[in-house]
Amino acid sequence: MNFIYKILLILIVIISSNCPEALAQDSFGMKKIASYNDPNLPKVDGSDIWNDLTGYYDPIKNREYIICGGTDSIYVFDITDAANMKLIIRQHGSSYFARNRDYETYQHYVYCVSDQASGLGALQVFDLQYLPDSMPKVYQSNALGTFTHTIFIDSTSARMYMCSNLKPGGFSAMDIISLTNPESPVLLAELNVPKKSGGFPLFNLVHEMFAKNDTAYLSCGDAGLFVFDLRNLANQTLIGSINSYPDQGYNHSSWLDKTGRYLMFTDENMGLDIKIFDIKSLSNPLFVSQFNSNVSATPHNAYWYGDFAYVSAYHDGVRIYNVKDPSNPIPVAWYDTHPVVPEFYGGYKGCWGIYPYLPSKHIIASDLTAGIFVFEMDSGLVGEKEIDPLQVGFYIYPNPVHDILHVDFTGSEKGEMRIINLQGEVILNSVISKNNLQIDLSQYPQGLYFISIDLEQGKVTKKLLKW
Repeated sequence: MNFIYKILLILIVIISSNCPEALAQDSFGMKKIASYNDPNLPKVDGSDIWNDLTGYYDPIKNREYIICGGTDSIYVFDITDAANMKLIIRQHGSSYFARNRDYETYQHYVYCVSDQASGLGALQVFDLQYLPDSMPKVYQSNALGTFTHTIFIDSTSARMYMCSNLKPGGFSAMDIISLTNPESPVLLAELNVPKKSGGFPLFNLVHEMFAKNDTAYLSCGDAGLFVFDLRNLANQTLIGSINSYPDQGYNHSSWLDKTGRYLMFTDENMGLDIKIFDIKSLSNPLFVSQFNSNVSATPHNAYWYGDFAYVSAYHDGVRIYNVKDPSNPIPVAWYDTHPVVPEFYGGYKGCWGIYPYLPSKHIIASDLTAGIFVFEMDSGLVGEKEIDPLQVGFYIYPNPVHDILHVDFTGSEKGEMRIINLQGEVILNSVISKNNLQIDLSQYPQGLYFISIDLEQGKVTKKLLKW
């Protein structure tokens, strides 16, 4: 963000915090179908029960599940009938009072690890083919990892990556595991971290990572993001890095778009934006854009699926952006799982995990204190079609605007027009019934807004700056 844009965001937050009527609405463009919580479960830090989650689809039985973590156990919910979400399995984790649990599925197995926990942790593997009746444990050992912060599985190469991995032999920034036999994982290699000129490692840990075709994108905290070619584990090669960029902080996690050209990542610090880089040339990655739900918000995990970015944003809950144009991310839906008025952006509270890849297109999410959620996006957003404004004759002027905004709509269809501010408040929502509109915006604060029209043939969205 440039300096003026940052100042405008700060002004919006200040105004919103002093004017309850200007606060963001709790949801937009999506609705809650079901949720689960048990406030009597063991807590850490006095209030936090839940951590990460993943989804699992059984293609044989055509059933969908949530696999998620509590401080004490691994929980499985059947959400095939999402409105009647049902807790079906509870398996104790090998550790307890776990701040962090992480899960990845491969074939009909789920791999489970924990970190920041008490007791003796371990890698656990459960067989999912017998769900919803049972979930037998087929492997448990701390030989490959006692406490592991996160894992990622590249199904193409049958590899699992164990990040920030503490095992009996010591600590490794990342280990690479073979899942050729899914019930008997085997260590292939440790990551060879290159040395700086002074002999110190380039980074000390891998917080999270993404891999595709044995190319690994490693989020390494304060050191930045590093890309490795791991096809030949005897000759691991650093092929790119992003370690100087706008709003840089603790590089947390990344995800590729479907083309492999654009990389999106988060920095887990309050007020630091999500970033998108063009990595067509890994030797010269190019900054494309940055975006956030609020000037003080902390994006945690961000996943790219189709034309959308799905974000777990701690205090701001679930946030969904249209990133079809990576240079122009547009917020299209959200649900605040942590509705506090006024919101105090401090520490780590709210939405931890999100998973958008179930065939039903239901979105599942976890909130540290509020529980596990199932959401449905508005039908107009699922497979949403963006159309060219010129095709429908949609013009707004002046832009930037101070008071009176002119909207010219020369199309023959009627549509719905909305103006939304960065806080998520719809400040105007009306049916377009004539071709030329004049809208008085003088009463609204300075800042960036989005103006959109919904037509039968698709949606048109533009940015609007109010000064």
